[in-house]
Amino acid sequence: MNLVNMSDTPYKYPSLTGDMLFRLWRAAVKDDETLVEEMIHGMYEAMMAFDRERAEGAMDLTVRRSPTAGDTFRLLLKDTQTFRS
Repeated sequence: MNLVNMSDTPYKYPSLTGDMLFRLWRAAVKDDETLVEEMIHGMYEAMMAFDRERAEGAMDLTVRRSPTAGDTFRLLLKDTQTFRS
């Protein structure tokens, strides 16, 4: 799954591709437990406000490690982002 537009050259990091910058940011986020908690909390709040039933369903699939959890979660996040735009 590639979420980054590879043709974009980041302004502050001209030597990094968009994908490289994304990987750097992901590593930094993973190292900061507080930031991870804030991001998860923000996603949780947005999903619950958008569609509580779907959010609970996606969380249930994730907790049960269902093979469809990732697709369900991504679709919910996409719909939430589209709604907020």
